[in-house]
Amino acid sequence: MKDLKRMLVYGGGALLAILLLTKLAASHEFSGNTMVILAILLVIVLPAFLVIRVAKREHRAHERGK
Repeated sequence: MKDLKRMLVYGGGALLAILLLTKLAASHEFSGNTMVILAILLVIVLPAFLVIRVAKREHRAHERGK
């Protein structure tokens, strides 16, 4: 159940990132370079940061349980 909830959260986050990038690209308010940087941040950096943070939290919880 925990994995299903996590998958739904990550899937919803990915959907929101895609919608945000699509809306920003359609508005033509940002240059191409800015959109590439924003996409890299939303698609690569932010998820990696969140996964590391969740893994550390779970590791600490597991160590306390021993």
